[in-house]
Amino acid sequence: MRLIRLLWLALISVGTLASVACDDSIDPGECVCTEEFRLFTVRIVDRRGSPVSDASLTRTLVRTGQVIEPGFLGLLDAGVYLVADDGMKDIFTDAGDTVRVTVARNGETVVADFVFAVPEPCRCHVEQRAGPSTIVIGN
Repeated sequence: MRLIRLLWLALISVGTLASVACDDSIDPGECVCTEEFRLFTVRIVDRRGSPVSDASLTRTLVRTGQVIEPGFLGLLDAGVYLVADDGMKDIFTDAGDTVRVTVARNGETVVADFVFAVPEPCRCHVEQRAGPSTIVIGN
């Protein structure tokens, strides 16, 4: 019975912390951020649906014209490319910013727009608000 009470108390505490982290009316000094690191990817395939591993991506922050590169370059699946990650929190606004991704391969170019934001007041993590999950290019 005591274990059940402790678990119940722990659940209530976690719920309280989660609500504090998401409440827009709180003081940023009261924010509680998780330690997760968010990655936002896009799958690039050819017209047959096969993964494309030799595409070149250029990511441009439309608001400033700045070409951006993700900070995380870990191993991803074939045909999966990183568009944004939590290492880019400082460049996105609360309202959201468009990242224009230009994919080039074998002389062909495809452009796709993504929207990312970092919500106030805590600015804990990047959120993806719009953008495709797959881009098709080439044969």
